[in-house]
Amino acid sequence: MASAASLAQPGARQDPHINDQLARDFPDAANLPREDMQLLLEDPAYFDAYFNTMPQATAYHDAVQLKMRDNLELAQKSEAIKPDLERLREDTARLFNEANDLKQRWAYLDEAQRAAYRRFSQQAQQARYRAATTQQEHLSDSLVAAFLAGDNDGDDESFVKQYREVRKLYHKRQVGLAKWDEGNVVWM
Repeated sequence: MASAASLAQPGARQDPHINDQLARDFPDAANLPREDMQLLLEDPAYFDAYFNTMPQATAYHDAVQLKMRDNLELAQKSEAIKPDLERLREDTARLFNEANDLKQRWAYLDEAQRAAYRRFSQQAQQARYRAATTQQEHLSDSLVAAFLAGDNDGDDESFVKQYREVRKLYHKRQVGLAKWDEGNVVWM
């Protein structure tokens, strides 16, 4: 620190060996005479004038001015491309709406396709095959009942031939159902 005697003398400079924040950040200001320091503290205009002419301040102001010019250029470029951006925004919104419409249509068509193919599924075909087998069994039973009731227009030989064909188809379907139930039928 400076001695009291050096502070009291007009025009005396501070000790150059002082290492405080002011001396580190503003070495020129740290070496000002006491009267100039007093004036800096009392007169805001002098304070602004002094510190705004320092190399750090001028470099800062130059950097701010450069950034301001850059920002103005960017703003002008942004304004220039604004119509294109608006057009792109409108196109994007239109395409987004079209995509949503197509997505809904796809869901409807997908469900319609599933419903159309449902009757061709393995479960549906197996149920139809099982129903046809049961129907074949009922047909053979009705043939026997008609023959026993005497409703047979033909002879015994034609009944046997017809009954055999019906029962043969019934047994083939039974074998097919057994294989299907065992998992030996491959469905594509």
